[in-house]
Amino acid sequence: MRLLVHPGFHKTGTSSLQRGAMARADQLSPHLRLITRDQLTDCVAAARLFSLRARSKQRARFADEFGQALAALDPADPRPVLITAEDLCGWPPGRHDVPAYDAAPVLMMAAVARIDEMFGTAADITIWFTTRAPGSWQRSMYWQNLRATRLTDDFATYDARWQRGAQLHQIVGATAVALKGHARARVLSTPLEDSCTHPLGHLKAALDLLDVPSDGLAPLPVENVQPDGAQEALLALNRSDLGDAELAVEKRALIKRLRLSGRMQRDPGTS
Repeated sequence: MRLLVHPGFHKTGTSSLQRGAMARADQLSPHLRLITRDQLTDCVAAARLFSLRARSKQRARFADEFGQALAALDPADPRPVLITAEDLCGWPPGRHDVPAYDAAPVLMMAAVARIDEMFGTAADITIWFTTRAPGSWQRSMYWQNLRATRLTDDFATYDARWQRGAQLHQIVGATAVALKGHARARVLSTPLEDSCTHPLGHLKAALDLLDVPSDGLAPLPVENVQPDGAQEALLALNRSDLGDAELAVEKRALIKRLRLSGRMQRDPGTS
């Protein structure tokens, strides 16, 4: 029983992988079982909580919720399993003062332990991270946090404050060390820069890791998600004296206007 657990990271092409897999479910289902964020809602909530409060109680809750998400899997089914949700690593750096993905190694150890309990020696487990160069990742996360929160730092200040969080390779290494003694679990990573040139992006890499054929799958669509000039405008809004509700309305209106104007900048982290 082959399981590919894809726990992140945010802004590394994860959403496109998930949307692409779900949009091609009819073609993939004869060869692949897919578990996405929609089936991992409670598990994601537990992972986020653990990233804020790294306590044994929260770790146990994560393991229980992860097990519930896998409970319907039939070990006799020969199709491999792709489990994908970037929030399985908890909150991203910069949100709720989380400095880095330090929760990821502990959470992945808990996930592997629960798979062991459920499926024993029949399970072949790969923890697969998607990564991105630090500078590009920081800029993408800055844009995301400008939209989602009332972030008032300029990019230089933000970058300096959250620099450790951008070192995604260090978390991959720490997870590999944490699982080093496990005979049937391995830790791999694929940079966004390697996958974004393929028409299927990270979906192609995931299918290759599971020996699932990708012939005949339609390319992923190009998504323009960051309007040119939006960062400066969003920062100004965040620094304004608008109330939170009014600010949210103004942000949505701003992004809609910029998109309609055709001033778009593609962010490969979501496409």
